[in-house]
Amino acid sequence: MSFAPAAALLLAALPATAGDAPMPADQAAMVAAERAFVKLAAERGFRDSFFHYFAPDGIAFWPHPVRARTVLGPQASSPGPMGARWAPVWGDISRAGDLGWNTGPVVYEARPEQGRPERHGLFFSVWKRQPDGNWRVVLDLGSDTPGPVAPLDAPYHTTPPPAGGNAPAVEAAAETASLLAVERELLAQMRSTGIGQAYSGWLADDARLHRPGVMPVAGRPALDTWLVAQPQARNGQPLAADVAQSGDLGYAYGSYETGAGQPAAAYYARVWKRDARGDWRIVMDAESPLPPGVAPLPAALLDAEERFLAEDWSGAAAAYQSYVGTHPDDAFAWHRLGASQVALRRLPEAIASLQKAVAAGGGTASDYYNLACAHALSGDSGRALGYVERAIAAGLTNRRQYESDADLANLRDLPRFRELMQRL
Repeated sequence: MSFAPAAALLLAALPATAGDAPMPADQAAMVAAERAFVKLAAERGFRDSFFHYFAPDGIAFWPHPVRARTVLGPQASSPGPMGARWAPVWGDISRAGDLGWNTGPVVYEARPEQGRPERHGLFFSVWKRQPDGNWRVVLDLGSDTPGPVAPLDAPYHTTPPPAGGNAPAVEAAAETASLLAVERELLAQMRSTGIGQAYSGWLADDARLHRPGVMPVAGRPALDTWLVAQPQARNGQPLAADVAQSGDLGYAYGSYETGAGQPAAAYYARVWKRDARGDWRIVMDAESPLPPGVAPLPAALLDAEERFLAEDWSGAAAAYQSYVGTHPDDAFAWHRLGASQVALRRLPEAIASLQKAVAAGGGTASDYYNLACAHALSGDSGRALGYVERAIAAGLTNRRQYESDADLANLRDLPRFRELMQRL
């Protein structure tokens, strides 16, 4: 589908905010595209606005990195408004004018009927000019904050472009390989010397760090304070990177795991920029934490996860089946395989896969819930109810989900099911 006529009208209707810093025409077009994205989200909702403004290969973290358009494509159009507003307040662009980034405040509207107050956060998006000249998002990652970071009508701030005009084009593949080598060096330093010491040699003086649940860290004094408080080591691996045609700006994303003290896992994304000496420096760095107990996916599983989220059940099942053939102890992969097989109504296979997920990982609420669905669809209400009870005990307590899932329809008139629902 295409919203090109609407998008053109939106861009034309979005003048620069009063007080915006002077910027090159390409950057002004990128910022206007971000503001048009916000406007389309208010009018068309989440699915349609994200589908339109993401590039075909644009990455979102849901919670693992997936191509947003691939996941959103099969979904029905979403009614507007989206329920969130954001605004670009800080950013930069390459000298070639083909790659840039924006960040700024997000306000999530209150939902009193759901008991949800207004919330605040930060968005971070990397934009790339497409072959047709339009700007599209190639990476998007957000984080929550304890309060507002800046007004939504704040002017846009950026680094003045260097004198001398556009830089000559570089060999993109070689520059991307160079940036990935820098990424690996930084990650190796984090393993050996700790986060703070590793970052200290790579952060630009005007860098921004976004971490979930706290206000952003920006500017040298705040960065120095933050660095001192980060002695822990972590393991990480880059997943992908890209560099502007001018070779002066690039971005990378990957995953982290911190095993000591408080085990945690996250995906990261950061923008690198060459300084006056030509050295790569981090100017924007953000993290997207994974839920407790969830590990980053290996690169070999990202395609399978994308298929799963897009509800391509046959493709997902085939991909996960191939993976567990060589990784028989991966509980997550067995669970996704079993859930895909439930959707395909391959119920004996689904039950076997989900039991292997329980054996490999100790059993999660989702494992038990999907086993309940598989047994209910197979006509074994006794086992199904047993797994409903185990799912509830493991923490899946959304009564509406149990009472609305068609896979559990043949349980709802049973006295034991009604009794279990009374506990929620």
